[in-house]
Amino acid sequence: MKLSKRIYALAAQIEHGESVSDIGTDHGYVPMLLMKEGVSPKVIMSDISGGSLARAKRTFSLCGIYTDPGDFRIGDGLETISPGETDAVIIGGLGGHTIASILDSDLNKAKSFKKLVLQPRKHSGTLRYYLYTHGWDIIREVLVPEGKFECEILVATPSEQYASRNAPYPEDDIRWKYPEILMTTDPVSAAKRINWKIGSIRQQIENLRVSSSDRTDTIARMSKDLEYLEHLLSVN
Repeated sequence: MKLSKRIYALAAQIEHGESVSDIGTDHGYVPMLLMKEGVSPKVIMSDISGGSLARAKRTFSLCGIYTDPGDFRIGDGLETISPGETDAVIIGGLGGHTIASILDSDLNKAKSFKKLVLQPRKHSGTLRYYLYTHGWDIIREVLVPEGKFECEILVATPSEQYASRNAPYPEDDIRWKYPEILMTTDPVSAAKRINWKIGSIRQQIENLRVSSSDRTDTIARMSKDLEYLEHLLSVN
């Protein structure tokens, strides 16, 4: 069974001995890997789709791994697991808005777990903003290639100081999407990602400059974004 680098990277965020709930487990590859390598003593696989859970069961069967049938659970978001039932919760492959909504649906339960391992497919800036303002600290970020793209993995723990806090800048600020910590993950991959965004912004600015309408304010905002991204590259 060939697994993607994304699956290995998600599993790598779990420490030896930590139990795990995998929300939206699909094929159950991450829990399977954690059990096969003896990392986690217990894994819970949860999915809103019965078909997905059937695939997860098949994955475990093919790998010869036994786990309690009750650890395969059908349901939406965190509703299938009890507060603090596992040490860590993994939510991967969904959009940042959706992940934030899952956490926000039962904030007290979400904070009962020691660690969140989150892999947003898009809108990672929105997710970072949500975590910051709702009392989580992002302790680690990982970039991992998947096809033509770089997947972002955020590892967060409940803040010991803040139940909530005001954001230093608006949700749509580019610093949520491209935080300084990104350059400490994989500098080569981060630089590639940032350079792509720089090229995209420059092209947008050129298009706006030849527009028939006055786009001065938009160009000024985008120029500030460009300056920030170029600064990120220059200091790392």
